[in-house]
Amino acid sequence: MIHRFELVYEMDTTLGCAVAAYLDAEHYAFLHSKYSPRYEVLDKSGRTIRIRQTWHFNNVRIGQLCTTEYVPPARFLNYDVSGWPAWLPSVHQVMKTRTELFYYPDSTGQKTISHLVVELDVPRLMRPLLGKLEASMIALKKEKDLEDMDMIFRRERLFGRGNLKGYLADHQFMLHKEDFVQHFGTPDAERRAAELALAAAPASARRAGVVELGVAEMRV
Repeated sequence: MIHRFELVYEMDTTLGCAVAAYLDAEHYAFLHSKYSPRYEVLDKSGRTIRIRQTWHFNNVRIGQLCTTEYVPPARFLNYDVSGWPAWLPSVHQVMKTRTELFYYPDSTGQKTISHLVVELDVPRLMRPLLGKLEASMIALKKEKDLEDMDMIFRRERLFGRGNLKGYLADHQFMLHKEDFVQHFGTPDAERRAAELALAAAPASARRAGVVELGVAEMRV
């Protein structure tokens, strides 16, 4: 059976900064070390990447494999998730997960809407667990975004709101760097990226009256 849900909230940052934080793979091992201390790119084909994220449990290294796909300027897909190592029992052996994340500007153009669409293909026997699965995925997404916003606010205090120069520098490593520079490398490109992101947004997109992710206290 297919279980589908959406998670939509506003993030107090520009579209370019939200996308940059997502593509900044280096920060995963530091900022998100609680649940993703090791992030490895196993294979890359165009805008599709096969990754392995691992952590230690009782001194055993375990994790998951996932295919990620970037659809410029601000859409991200994750699918083909499997447990690692393959012999270890995992919920992914009985459940298929596909997520699609859309970023698009709010009605003011100053903030970003995070719009996550999740599709779980599970056996009917797992139906009683769907509520807990959904709640845990929502909590994890919010926790990651709160950590990202903390980083974004720190950069904002140093360099100013919406400043992407650090990400555009030659020495800065990012996934899909060429695509990011093409869509966010100039003010005109950023404006076009916002238009494209809106055009790609799902039919259920909302740009006003969206609850903001609870990060106001991080500005203190």
